Amino acid sequence: MNFKKIILSIAVIIIIAIGAVLIFKSGDSKNQKNSKLQVVASNFASYDFLRAIIGDNQNVELKFLLGPGKDAHSYEPTAQDLITIQNSDLFVYVGGQMEKWSDKVLSSVENDKMKVICVADDIETIEEQEVDGAEPEEEQEEHEEAEGSFDEHIWTSPANAEIMVNTLEKAMEEIDSQNAEKYKQNAQNYINEIKNVDKQIQEIVDNKVRSRLIFADKMPMQYFINYYNLEVTAAFSGCSTETEPSANTIAYIEDKVKEENIPVILYVELNNGKVASTIATETGREAMQIQTLHNITKEDFDKGETWVSLMTRNLEVLKKALQ
Repeated sequence: MNFKKIILSIAVIIIIAIGAVLIFKSGDSKNQKNSKLQVVASNFASYDFLRAIIGDNQNVELKFLLGPGKDAHSYEPTAQDLITIQNSDLFVYVGGQMEKWSDKVLSSVENDKMKVICVADDIETIEEQEVDGAEPEEEQEEHEEAEGSFDEHIWTSPANAEIMVNTLEKAMEEIDSQNAEKYKQNAQNYINEIKNVDKQIQEIVDNKVRSRLIFADKMPMQYFINYYNLEVTAAFSGCSTETEPSANTIAYIEDKVKEENIPVILYVELNNGKVASTIATETGREAMQIQTLHNITKEDFDKGETWVSLMTRNLEVLKKALQ
């Protein structure tokens, strides 16, 4: 285990210890403050699906643990986050390398009534795949430790998104059976919206003149790529912690763009698109942002943007990139 991982593990243990003390001191804060059902989701997609399922039910308080504008891979739970999880009736997380903290946190929670859902459990997950053009792993040790782990970005496939909605709807039924029919209806309504976006994307794919997407960035969309049977070239696989690709990688991407006449260079949300813009300028193409729903910007969150609205935003991007 390298030095950074040792420090991270120590930090998580310290936070858990502090959180445990605060939880003990706070007592049963949920009962003291209100009687609303407390639902907590670690990532944006789960939060959004739960938001749609819960609808206008004022007796449920939904919280987005990570919060908008943050990188899930560098997130560390605070002592207050631990209290939030401890006092929840339902806690939803993804797990994997992205949320390595979840195992230690959940093992420290003392709440027998809390329902815990790992939404990845109902998904046919894949291992993070090597991507054409991507920077090689810097540290063999990290690569070895990550072997056998799955790609956590399950929500990028509409089929997986539907499974997640159904999983979360059943969880809401279990903690609030009296509103089961309402949750079922809300879930079906949202699934219909997901299907509609899926249909529109599939239309674009069916009429494509090329199959390759180019990311001058991280590429946390492997489920999306597999679902629509597309090809991809990227500066980094998955959600690498690297921020700048090497000159060799940039040169490779530029060559691929020219060779296959790719019109659009993509970059993901929460990224300034600097590398994509550079490559676009050098090759006479256009740089465009694609929404991976890895997280959401604070501005979009405040506007109430959803999985559906953000995927809909991708339609024009995909048209320009594939047609």
